Amino acid sequence: MTQFFNYAVPGVPFGCVFALMAVGLVLTYKASGVFNLAFGAQAFVSALAFVSLVQDGWPRWAAGIVSVFVLGPAVGLLLDRLLFRRIRTASPLVKLVPSLGLLVALPQLALIIAGSTPDIPPPALFVNAQRVYLHLGAVPLSGLELSVAGCTMVVVGVLVALFRFTPVGLEMRAVVESPRMTELAGINAGRVSAFAWMLSSVMAALAGVLLAPLYSQLDPQNFTVLLVWGIAGAVIGRFASLPLALVGGLALGVAQQIVAGYLPAGIISTGLRPSLPFVVLLVFLPFTRQRQLDDPLSSCDPPPVTLESEARGYRSASALAGESEDGVHAVGLWHRALHADGTDSFWHRIVRRPTAVVAWVVAALAVLSALTWVPGDWLLTMTQGVAFGVIFLSLTMLTGMSGQISLCQATFAGLGGFTSGQLADHYGLPVVLGMVAGGILAALLGVIVAVPTLRLAGLSLALATLAFALLADNILFPNSWIGNGAGGVTVPRPSAGPVNFAAPRPFFLLSLGILAATACVVKLVGDGTMGRFLAAIRGSEVAATSVGIDVYRLRIMVFALSAGLAGVGGALFGSLEGSLSPTDFGYQISAVLLVVVAIVGLGSITGAVVAGLVYTTLQKAVTTLPSRYAGLVAVLFGLATLSYTRHPEGFVDYLGSRFLSLFGRRRTTGRLPDRRSDGGSDGSDRADDGPGPDALAATPGTGGRT
Repeated sequence: MTQFFNYAVPGVPFGCVFALMAVGLVLTYKASGVFNLAFGAQAFVSALAFVSLVQDGWPRWAAGIVSVFVLGPAVGLLLDRLLFRRIRTASPLVKLVPSLGLLVALPQLALIIAGSTPDIPPPALFVNAQRVYLHLGAVPLSGLELSVAGCTMVVVGVLVALFRFTPVGLEMRAVVESPRMTELAGINAGRVSAFAWMLSSVMAALAGVLLAPLYSQLDPQNFTVLLVWGIAGAVIGRFASLPLALVGGLALGVAQQIVAGYLPAGIISTGLRPSLPFVVLLVFLPFTRQRQLDDPLSSCDPPPVTLESEARGYRSASALAGESEDGVHAVGLWHRALHADGTDSFWHRIVRRPTAVVAWVVAALAVLSALTWVPGDWLLTMTQGVAFGVIFLSLTMLTGMSGQISLCQATFAGLGGFTSGQLADHYGLPVVLGMVAGGILAALLGVIVAVPTLRLAGLSLALATLAFALLADNILFPNSWIGNGAGGVTVPRPSAGPVNFAAPRPFFLLSLGILAATACVVKLVGDGTMGRFLAAIRGSEVAATSVGIDVYRLRIMVFALSAGLAGVGGALFGSLEGSLSPTDFGYQISAVLLVVVAIVGLGSITGAVVAGLVYTTLQKAVTTLPSRYAGLVAVLFGLATLSYTRHPEGFVDYLGSRFLSLFGRRRTTGRLPDRRSDGGSDGSDRADDGPGPDALAATPGTGGRT
């Protein structure tokens, strides 16, 4: 018992920090309906400010006040005003992508502003972190441990008093139920929600400042790990109970120390300790029902403009050519009018065919340039973009078609790359066959992930896949027979008989061939029967089940196909780079992948390919800047998520729809009046043919005459 006690007590400070994170996550989720995955990034920003101010000569108490009670709530208020108050009732993907973007962007933006991480070790906020102030049994308690535990108890006590005994707490609970009904009682719901975000941000800032001394140097990665533990605590609290979230965070902190103490040294013990959140999420998420945040008075408002865009998902090329963001008011009306009159070939000739021709010409010129005059470093960048395009297509299939959100696609890609390299190095298997084998093994891993998460959707599914990626990073990839830990795996360039793809340009052609094959698979699935079934599942699983669609079987199939494509893309990337290490496809990379493809275009094959090229091109361009701006690409994509809430279809589809909408308006004002006047001259109404372009073009005040 004494040994157990000695192991458990040192875990209390960690548990207190986990509890602060969990309580803050539950608080914002209850008050705004948004699960703030940028919580860890906010903690890092305040911790960086605190240590930087102390290094500049500020007293610790003054630096703590500025970092926790000034910068913390300011960041929370800014995020609420600019982003989170707009997406309270949005779809799960529209809620998730901006949070992930901020998780990626905020630490890099803070580092760019600060210039670099401070040189001094992070100090404790109140007392001497190393000095032992008392003993609990045989366990010494340092000033850091006592200050962390004391701050946690004070914060929790203040929150309990706030919610139970103050008008502000009552107003916050009322806003959760119905912001509009609360405003009818004379309460400013927006102000109450902003206060909740500021309070939550104070907790994030405090957690960051308290956590910093536990590490020798500030690193954003440590705060991302902290977020995962906080998520597990919030799940124990079922996204609703602050006391349960507190207890869950404390229990996790103690449990991870006990695991580290009792298990023998090795990969399993060192990997299981940071992988406990996966176990917790897998156990508790199926029993956690997320609260529906539909306002009873939501029908008083007109439908949001983005509802149609959010519901589209994957669309084929023909659908993309026949739609605009404005729906039937522009291209849709004109297209159906022409189709009703039997002149759809005119639309095809005027709009669809030239647009497709221009796209093919641009693609052909890019390929020709890559094979002739493009320098070697930029050719490498283009090939990297092609490899990432294959991985992004896996997200187009999974999220764009079926609406399932995965935060472990980088894990599948890494497994495919490691498999290809291991088979080539140890068994002499050709690399191309190794790519296929890596895709198959990644597909099997996709099935393993899909089966226990069949009953999860939206945020719960995203968190479960994130935890699985964390488990793979800590237990699977460090093994020598998979990722080989820090040493990594060598992945050679392929060769086929006399053809050697080791040279850059032949390998670029091979990459294009693999991208084309992957795009064909995605198109066949999306435009076929399976794609229609997946679209039905994306719209409503209950309705899809009612018409005889096997939802669970399709979800497993699309997860497996998507994981297989990601595995092929990872193997292609590894062969291009020559080697892979677990850090190349860590769990945080999955968040970056989803953010990039969602912003550029998740609903089409073109969007995924363009996302790969844009991402690698920007990464290449940033290398010409000073090292201080190494994270500028993450900042750009993270800030771009602010516009994603208005245009969830992505930049590619948005720009295309804008062009088609503009063209449709011009044709509507030019073409249809001529057809209407021609129809009126012959005196025929053509009532038997149904409503044609004349009826659709009739305007108020004309009496509907033609």
